Amino acid sequence: MKIMIDKQEIEAYPEETIMDAARRNGVFIPGLCWDEAVEKTNCCRLCMVETTDGSRKKLVAACAFRVKEGLRVDTDSKRVQRIRKTLLRLMYTQAPDNPTIMELMRLCHVTPHPALPLKADSRQCILCRLCVGSCQALGASSISPILRGIEKRIDTPYSKASETCIGCASCARICPTGCIDVEDTPEHRTIWNRQFEWIRCEQCGAIITTKEHFAASTPPGTPALCPVCRRKAQAEVFAKTLGE
Repeated sequence: MKIMIDKQEIEAYPEETIMDAARRNGVFIPGLCWDEAVEKTNCCRLCMVETTDGSRKKLVAACAFRVKEGLRVDTDSKRVQRIRKTLLRLMYTQAPDNPTIMELMRLCHVTPHPALPLKADSRQCILCRLCVGSCQALGASSISPILRGIEKRIDTPYSKASETCIGCASCARICPTGCIDVEDTPEHRTIWNRQFEWIRCEQCGAIITTKEHFAASTPPGTPALCPVCRRKAQAEVFAKTLGE
């Protein structure tokens, strides 16, 4: 089907969202809670756009609103600009001087509001929940939102070491503001109040991942090989198979 985004006609697929169609066609719509690797959370609302369907106009979240034939989308209308400015200023109070937030503010021509108080702690979490979705996708579900109101944050149950955490740090890698602390040393990794030992390559000794992550992501009996040594082993198998 065909839809119009900022007066540009693009191809869209049934059941996909405006954000999906826009990203696939190289159209920029800001969004901090959207990632194609995890289930959509629809939290940040930075992706608000103005749609026109016939004579009806309305504001929708691009990451949640599904496309339809003939839909027209304006990603930078006056109404959208006002909403985006307010959201970015509020996010800035949660994550002051964060590079990701600052870059979005620059792209959207937004400056911090001097009357808005800045967050006292240094967590810089904007509650996008991408980390929660990533953890759930891996089957661990070790972290979730806790508390309410201005005290709400992402944490493990009772802020203690989670037995289900495998130390993969996928939550930290997907976090748009980089607010999840991960401490890696030659001996171990520390994340979410828990320390994990490394598993090392049987051939070269390089760090592969944590023991818990390796056990959860590979079949029993799988040799512990780093990507380089694994490719070498596969090449040797191919060579023997082909008789070279």
